[in-house]
Amino acid sequence: MNQFGKVSRFELTAARSKNGTTFIKDSFFTSPFKIMKPFQNEDGGITVFQQSASPGILAGDAQKHKIIVEKGANLEIVSQSFEKIFKMEEGEKAERKISASVGEGGTLIYAPNPCIPFAKSNFVSSTKISLSAGAKLIYEDCICAGRVACGEVFDFRAYKNLIEIRREEKLIFRENNFFEGGEKKNLLQSKVSFGEFTHSGTMLIFGFEKTVREVREILGLEEKLLYTEEYRRKVDDLGRNSSANEKILIEASETDSGDIVVRVLGKGAQKIQNVFSFLKEKLLNT
Repeated sequence: MNQFGKVSRFELTAARSKNGTTFIKDSFFTSPFKIMKPFQNEDGGITVFQQSASPGILAGDAQKHKIIVEKGANLEIVSQSFEKIFKMEEGEKAERKISASVGEGGTLIYAPNPCIPFAKSNFVSSTKISLSAGAKLIYEDCICAGRVACGEVFDFRAYKNLIEIRREEKLIFRENNFFEGGEKKNLLQSKVSFGEFTHSGTMLIFGFEKTVREVREILGLEEKLLYTEEYRRKVDDLGRNSSANEKILIEASETDSGDIVVRVLGKGAQKIQNVFSFLKEKLLNT
């Protein structure tokens, strides 16, 4: 049962004022959530820190987030710290449902800190985002293999994360990750999944007038026409010449709708966050 006795809610509506700046038009939250006074950005948008009085996600927790960005508004949502998903008993789980809508010409940047699923945790999350014409979205998601320094590598029971994005009511992106750890973690540690890495990050870039070639140039990636065996050997050689803690893999791809997906594998969350921060700055300032 949820420790708070009810579903924990976080609701926020951002609107654009007559002078072009964004403000919080409406907000509502229940325990454990809180909202700090927003930071005004130079471009007129605002950054909101989502705070939580809880040490993390516990068994039985149920959360619902609702985010509305009205026409022309510019909202960034970040979190205060890494999100811990604590140990749960057999049959227990925690879940979160996020719904967001971005009005015409609006921008939503959703960039929470990485999550850390502890051993024997079970977490289910779904995110559904609706974009109007001309709306922009940057969505970041980063998951750690667990408390790696404590030897908990993929020792969680399950981690499920569904994300759906629609533009003008048409489904343009759907991804349903289902990671099973514990006794089944061998698949996660195989070459078709995480391999030798312990951290995975995804950055979705929707509505920005950037091609995948331009994004790859920003990231300093070499042009790649075909994933050949020669290319793979070259990547492996580069990896062997890097120190264990520095090794990182980055790739960018384009969806059928012309939007961009960036994937990063690493051995620490900080380097993935640095990649995302660098790319986000370039996207917003060019």
